[in-house]
Amino acid sequence: MVPANDVELTFRKPDRIASLTEEEITEKCKFNSDIYIFEGKDFYVRCILPLPVKEKGHEYCLGVWVQVSSNSFNRIWDLWDEKDISSEPLIKGLLANEVPLTEGSINSDVTIQLIGSESRPEVNIIDQNCSLHLEQTCGITIHRASEYSDLCR
Repeated sequence: MVPANDVELTFRKPDRIASLTEEEITEKCKFNSDIYIFEGKDFYVRCILPLPVKEKGHEYCLGVWVQVSSNSFNRIWDLWDEKDISSEPLIKGLLANEVPLTEGSINSDVTIQLIGSESRPEVNIIDQNCSLHLEQTCGITIHRASEYSDLCR
């Protein structure tokens, strides 16, 4: 069993998709555990949002979804199985989850960095009006990480 403080907050779906019934999801979406395509025009990619933990010297990662353009999605799809794609340019997107305990997270401007086939892309919050921007820039306390983990119970 994983200790409670080691559990990281993860969203199973983009908020827009999570609000649909299972029947609507089956009818309107193409998906797997890492992507959702809604009605052939909205594209979502599963990512991690690293937050440095000041006292521990490591990161607490939120599992989030990012909406990207069709061109960006096609590029991500083409490269998905490549081992090392960290030299790829940053991809712009919008955070597709309202992260509890934060302000202004949903639809905030982000960039994602592709890593490779063994790691999910990493999100960087660029919208300074989103409280996650400050947490990502300055780091969070162990207590804050625990608050996020408590939401998983």
